[in-house]
Amino acid sequence: MSQAGGRNEVGAVRLQAAVIYHFWPHYREPVMQAMDRDGSIAYHFVGSGEALEGVLHADPRAVSRFVKAPFRKLGALLWQPGAVQAATDRRYQALILLADPHFLSTWVAALIGKLRRVPVVFWGHGWLKTEGSRRGLLRRIFFRLSDRLLVYGERGRALGIAAGFPAERIGVVFNSLNVAHADRLIAALRNGQIAPRRPQDFFADPERPLLICTARLTAKCRFDLLFQAAASLAEQGRPVNVLLIGDGPERAALEELARDLRIAVDFHGACHLEDVVGPMIYHADLTVSPGKIGLTAMHSLMYGTPAITHGDFDAQMPEVEAITPGVTGAFFRRDDAADLARVIAEWLQTAPKRDVIRKAARATIAANWTPEVQARIIGETVQALVGHA
Repeated sequence: MSQAGGRNEVGAVRLQAAVIYHFWPHYREPVMQAMDRDGSIAYHFVGSGEALEGVLHADPRAVSRFVKAPFRKLGALLWQPGAVQAATDRRYQALILLADPHFLSTWVAALIGKLRRVPVVFWGHGWLKTEGSRRGLLRRIFFRLSDRLLVYGERGRALGIAAGFPAERIGVVFNSLNVAHADRLIAALRNGQIAPRRPQDFFADPERPLLICTARLTAKCRFDLLFQAAASLAEQGRPVNVLLIGDGPERAALEELARDLRIAVDFHGACHLEDVVGPMIYHADLTVSPGKIGLTAMHSLMYGTPAITHGDFDAQMPEVEAITPGVTGAFFRRDDAADLARVIAEWLQTAPKRDVIRKAARATIAANWTPEVQARIIGETVQALVGHA
């Protein structure tokens, strides 16, 4: 579906901008809708419209203007003709592109934008760690094709400035999930509209602390560390229950490891129903993500559940910044199961009261990590650039 647009409720012509992703994952739908509600910018969302590698695509009907633009992979690179077409389309007064240097079409689209004097905004992770000279040089060249680079976290911005990127051309856009839906679920849980069954009831001993994680079961997630930590806690007389929501190539190996270690693990399988997953997170004692945490941090904190992950930020995702040690979660030494067991035990023994944790976690999300915050930052960035064009 592709719809023309450009007038607000009183008939004034709005600025029009193309927002170009290779595909829009389903969890981006809330920020797409928040941007779509902007009264001064008519965003056209460009994307494939199809699922990718098991991740559902956002519903193209969820926004007013969706432009279908398939892509194809060229080895490790990607080419999306629709990105180049959008860059040449004279309707658009600004281009917003996913900041991935592996997308050849993004290089071309950004160059066309610069030649046409159309402001170009890049949106993406930015820098996750200090890089070597060759890789760092390529990234700087790519990012300099943009007039403004929006990265997910303050650390990414600081790393970019340290790498020589102009401070005035880099901002922080944060990240988000469907916070409004989480708010509605929490309200329904508290007023009794949702049955009070807790995920602890999946286990033979429901009184044990419940550790949860929602993620694909891959080697990078390092759930083997979580299982080893759970076994160590059991040996110390502090047994826990572990609930994994997700599926993936490591499931069979993890099931065997859980049996060998004799720990209580429920493999719930993949579930994309937020009305099911949300209450499970809400009722859990801790989210534990032994590998990088990413959007799992958002998912956990917006339900008021603290999160534990490793503290090697060079091997983390930007969303780890939402975790404040001792307030909304904790960090353990990367790849160290014994230290993970120690941190879990200390949290369960000394953490603030759960109501205090819930309030702090949800306040953290509300401050920066919502679709509305992202939409506001993107809108302000586009307006400022167009105003100076």
